[in-house]
Amino acid sequence: MTAAEAKALGHPTRLRIVFACRERAMTNKELAEALDTTPGTIHYHLRPLVAQGFLEPLAPRSGPRGSREQPYRATGRSWELAGSAATLSALSTVAADELLAAAPEHVVALTRLGLRLTGEERDRLVQRLSAVLEDALATSRERAAVPDGSSAARREVTVLVAVTTEPEGSETEPD
Repeated sequence: MTAAEAKALGHPTRLRIVFACRERAMTNKELAEALDTTPGTIHYHLRPLVAQGFLEPLAPRSGPRGSREQPYRATGRSWELAGSAATLSALSTVAADELLAAAPEHVVALTRLGLRLTGEERDRLVQRLSAVLEDALATSRERAAVPDGSSAARREVTVLVAVTTEPEGSETEPD
């Protein structure tokens, strides 16, 4: 991830905008209502997301009383964070908010493990997790490309994986 991309994602509102535009295109006004903020705030945060390719503007449409509305859609771009404190902080905030807002019956899995691994074993774990997620992403994209008219067959699933390493010399015991 480049510095400009990390900066574009480095605010909780920007991540919420990207997440909100995953399933359907949304206008500035719709985003402001959905995220409980002002259209001006949304407009400010849209620009870097479009510039860095996380959102794309669609063809303008006519709104109520003939006004011009600009819808935006998430491009589906995925990203990996490494070394971006602002983006990590923003993502942590949004993830915590989503988890706290979810009804307990909608939290399918929540796991926290403490493992003792070598650097090589950790890298292999990350590769295996990435492969599983890439497979799920490919399946999701295939389904999105072939609308079957049944939204019941497809439900939004959010997955967040974080692999952290304790600083060298840490005496923390695994869970």
